[in-house]
Amino acid sequence: MYFRFTAGLLLALLVSMAGIWLEKQTLELRRETSVQHYHEEILRGWLVRRRLQAERLTMEALRTTEIAPPQPAAAASPVGRQRGAGLERQRR
Repeated sequence: MYFRFTAGLLLALLVSMAGIWLEKQTLELRRETSVQHYHEEILRGWLVRRRLQAERLTMEALRTTEIAPPQPAAAASPVGRQRGAGLERQRR
C-alpha cells in the first residue's frame, strides 16, 4: 500500500519536473528568438539607411552633373585652337 502511494507521488513529481524543464527550455528559445528578431530589425534599419544614403549620393551626383555647364573641348573649338596656338608661341 505504501509502495503504490510512493510510486504515484514519485511519478507525479517526475512529470511535473519534466514539465518545468520543458517550460524553461521553451522560454529560453523564445528569448533567443526575440533577441534574433531584435538584431534583425536593427540590421534591416541600418541597411535601409545605407541604401537611402547611397540613393541620395547618387541623386546629388546626377544633380551636379545636370547643373554644371558642359566643359568645351579645347581641340574641338576653333577658338580653343587659336588660344592654344598662341600660348605655344608665347612659351617658345
